[in-house]
Amino acid sequence: IIYLVALFLISLDLPRLRAGFMRMFTVSAREKVNVVLSQLNRATVGFLRAQIILSLMTFLLSFMGLLILQVKYAAVVALLIVLVDILPILGTGSFLVPWAVYNFLTGNTRLAIGLIILFLVITVVRRIVEPKVLASNLGISALAALVSLFLGFQVMGFFGLILGPALVIIYEALRKAGFLNFKIDF
Repeated sequence: IIYLVALFLISLDLPRLRAGFMRMFTVSAREKVNVVLSQLNRATVGFLRAQIILSLMTFLLSFMGLLILQVKYAAVVALLIVLVDILPILGTGSFLVPWAVYNFLTGNTRLAIGLIILFLVITVVRRIVEPKVLASNLGISALAALVSLFLGFQVMGFFGLILGPALVIIYEALRKAGFLNFKIDF
């Protein structure tokens, strides 16, 4: 309840806070700051859209795989897989692998192997598609998205998967606004 009240009060003050922030800059700098803020806003919406697309893809792959494995309530289980996948640090493996281990230990090796194969398929497809989906929705190149995801993960773990592309987006926004104009001369 406190969170919702705080969110409501902040949203009421947002125009005043934005105006106060913009007054800190000169008139010419305000245009550049507006460009940066609009780029960041567009990137945030693009990031959310990309996550929805990736979650939908995970749901469809999970649902089809569970139907093939003849799992009861495949749609509900696929939805649970997506919900766990959305949570930070957790992923499809934190749902599918323990389930596969349990089935292996209880003697249902067919389902256990099927769940491991489903996990591998979802992971491989996501790793192939994710950079392209992020790039097209964030407005950066697929290579920049891939490198930022990889470096972010190597440096900061899970949070680097978010921070890496965010830094690339901020850099691009600052460059487009003219804050980062430099040339190399030999």
